[in-house]
Amino acid sequence: MYRYRVIVLSVVLAVIALATAGFAQNYADPWLRMGVGAKAMAMGGAQTTVAEDATAAYWNPAALVGLHKFEASLMYTAGMKAERNYNYVSAAMCLDRIGSFSLSWLNAGITGIPMRTGNTENPDGVFDVASNAFQLSYARKLAQIAFGISAKYLQEDLADNDGYGIDAGVLIPLYDEFFVGAMIRDLDGQHGKDRLPYEWRTGVGILPWKTVTLTADFVKVKETEATACVGGAFNFDVTDETSFYLAAGMNDMLRETRGFTAGLGFNFANWAIQYAYVTEPQEFLDQNHRLSVNFYFREPCWPMRSIFGSLKRELQPPPPMVPRPPEGPKEFIHRYIFEGSPSMKLSLEILRPTQKDSIRRVWEEVGGTISFPGVNFAVGSPEITDEFARVLDGVAQLINEHPEIQLLEVQGHTDNTGTDAINIPLSKARSESVKNYLISRGVDGSRLEANGYASTKPVASNATPEGRYQNRRVDIVRKR
Repeated sequence: MYRYRVIVLSVVLAVIALATAGFAQNYADPWLRMGVGAKAMAMGGAQTTVAEDATAAYWNPAALVGLHKFEASLMYTAGMKAERNYNYVSAAMCLDRIGSFSLSWLNAGITGIPMRTGNTENPDGVFDVASNAFQLSYARKLAQIAFGISAKYLQEDLADNDGYGIDAGVLIPLYDEFFVGAMIRDLDGQHGKDRLPYEWRTGVGILPWKTVTLTADFVKVKETEATACVGGAFNFDVTDETSFYLAAGMNDMLRETRGFTAGLGFNFANWAIQYAYVTEPQEFLDQNHRLSVNFYFREPCWPMRSIFGSLKRELQPPPPMVPRPPEGPKEFIHRYIFEGSPSMKLSLEILRPTQKDSIRRVWEEVGGTISFPGVNFAVGSPEITDEFARVLDGVAQLINEHPEIQLLEVQGHTDNTGTDAINIPLSKARSESVKNYLISRGVDGSRLEANGYASTKPVASNATPEGRYQNRRVDIVRKR
């Protein structure tokens, strides 16, 4: 089914590109294609699949689905030749069950242009020229594919010209670590008497490691040769709420005019500051500096779920060999879903109506508990593994399908190694990780509470490695 969706979507986008090919007659308004956002520009402008802040409205409106509930981005450009200026402001908001919206303003201009009424050595005065693009964007996720569209109003004060442009994009997370996407800028548009040339961007994004992002965009503007942009970023945590990144890239790399880009930035709990050094493809324009400040609040709104899951597989210790008790609802869950290979069992079992009913019966009464003995945490870690994430995907689906379950407690546990000073916050962090993951999969946060119990509630002996592994767990208990 997903394969057919991708094929149909590709055909539709190709038809749009061919249909617009006859419209663009010149290279009007190149400032619309100069790129925005310090981190984006530091990565060579290759952002079709990895745009991760409010600048997504510019790079690919479909990527708006992965932002926070509310987010804002401001960019200032310094050091541009010929007295040019180039600035950008964008705000994005997600409304549950409706979609993601963005409103942005792109401003470009030249200041201090000499004005003479005759052939005089000194100018009679100076004047400024400014062009503005006001853009409204909308994005929505359908199944595992995100779609977005933007409409922009263009205004230029020198000739008092008005105009419009239409952008469209799509983002497809094939795997958790591999994204593809495409967008068409100005698939239809006009400014004054000029038709706007379309810009077609197709990109890939790869996350080979948790801290590394690699990306490439292939770019085609009407009546110009196709080119490419590439970039990468390395992120690492400084504290629990602070991270740092380094980024580099190359724009226009298939031509002799290619330029080098680089940058860095700090991300804090609710805001970020970013810097980029950009060498412009046009040699006479030299280089410039981009500075961005981003603000964001609350959790991600429409987190993207990949079509085919993760490319990575983590090895887990085998579950201990124990006699099987009589098979009731809980035992059914443990035996057929949470033991062995959870991702395989989920794909085969959890979507069947009879199995759903068995799982639901565990939570029919207050105190009903589901645990996860085959997919627990590493020593000292609250990080959710790929296998655990697969199981939680199915749990989130079941919770959403049963609104009569009003409140679930996510209980975090540890083994008895370490002191309470370590285990209490660790168990709390494990419960918070699971809670936040379930929320990212669409579960209402008001239906979940997270608590840590350290090593006070073991389910197996801490005298063996297998027992300690079972105790490094999270239980989900129905409270009402």
